[in-house]
Amino acid sequence: MSAYPTLENFFAAYFHQDWAMEHGTPDEVVAYYRQSEASEQVARARAEAEALLGEGLDEDALGSRIAALGSEYDPTRDGATWRGWLQRLAQDLGADRTDAP
Repeated sequence: MSAYPTLENFFAAYFHQDWAMEHGTPDEVVAYYRQSEASEQVARARAEAEALLGEGLDEDALGSRIAALGSEYDPTRDGATWRGWLQRLAQDLGADRTDAP
């Protein structure tokens, strides 16, 4: 069993291998998730992202962990770091739903 079941579900269901064909950008994926899921689910995903960040993993280990959780998105291809992307993800998951595009 995963230490991050909600985050694992989020990555596997929303950042799967065809995510870019369905949503175009990572920001669109997150916005869709926030609008599609219950606020409690989104809050759990944010808490788990923050907990993962709190593990203090280096970039390679963090990238490996995120991939193991089911994410097919690699933020380094877009010039971001794994840590920076996960921090932004946690922040975006905590944003007010009315702020979503």
